[in-house]
Amino acid sequence: MYTTTMTVLQPEAHITVKKSRLKLYENRNYYLKDKTTFEIELFNPTSQKVLAKIWLNDKLISASGIVLRPHERVYLERFIDNPNKFVFNTFEVDNVKETADAREKNGLVKVSFFSENSGSGWVTTTSSPTVLYGNGTTFTTTSNPYTITGISTNYINTSATNAASYITSVETGRVGEGTKSEQDLRSVDGKFSDFSFIGYEFQILPESLKTVYAGDIRQYCHECGTRIRKSSWKFCPNCGEKL
Repeated sequence: MYTTTMTVLQPEAHITVKKSRLKLYENRNYYLKDKTTFEIELFNPTSQKVLAKIWLNDKLISASGIVLRPHERVYLERFIDNPNKFVFNTFEVDNVKETADAREKNGLVKVSFFSENSGSGWVTTTSSPTVLYGNGTTFTTTSNPYTITGISTNYINTSATNAASYITSVETGRVGEGTKSEQDLRSVDGKFSDFSFIGYEFQILPESLKTVYAGDIRQYCHECGTRIRKSSWKFCPNCGEKL
């Protein structure tokens, strides 16, 4: 008895710096330093055209999208409606409940793909799509998940306990407009589905929030500086110093 495994090709989205993919950590997090410019890698391995729409900081960046031809890969480095590069800027805020909702949306990146419809016409994507995460989990919403309302700034009453002196700060980061990009975008005709068939969601966070695991820490010989690659080593392979 023979079995056949079929792989369904789906469009992909990744975060890259200088066209090199970054490591995607658990909970779909990427980590960047302050003022880092980056790209969004879009890849269409299918035999049909697809449209990619992008949200940054949980806000749709344009009513237009990026059309990918069959088997096309694009490293989008700029906003669609203006020629400025994507840049990640970090800053500190009070670590209080009033800033929590805003911090959850800071650095949030969403990419949804829409299939091409037969016939001619202009691009149309008016409905809120269902988000299908890269791990296959479907997340359906009853309201538009891609809008962000204004967040009011509240002051903290500290007249009784002077609680403000105990408030700590936390670093957060948002995607903003960087320097001018030379990447050229051109308008094309096309008609695409109102509903996304697959999407990805990531969050870019400051490096200060990155969890460091023991396996990520490099150790070196205190005598000659040789990197210790195995925990089982009792002596330095270069100078023989006891570890």
